[in-house]
Amino acid sequence: MRGEALIDAAQVARQISLDDTRENRLLAEQAMDRIRDKYGPAAIGPATVFRRAS
Repeated sequence: MRGEALIDAAQVARQISLDDTRENRLLAEQAMDRIRDKYGPAAIGPATVFRRAS
């Protein structure tokens, strides 16, 4: 694979999506990436469900 005539990511047009669920997931991923960059890879991860025995 070769990359030719590459441009800066800031210059790329953003595609409009009508899928709100996908857009929300992408925003959440960006937020998680910023948290990991600031606090390290173990700062955030999958949620865990705890159930108490009844």
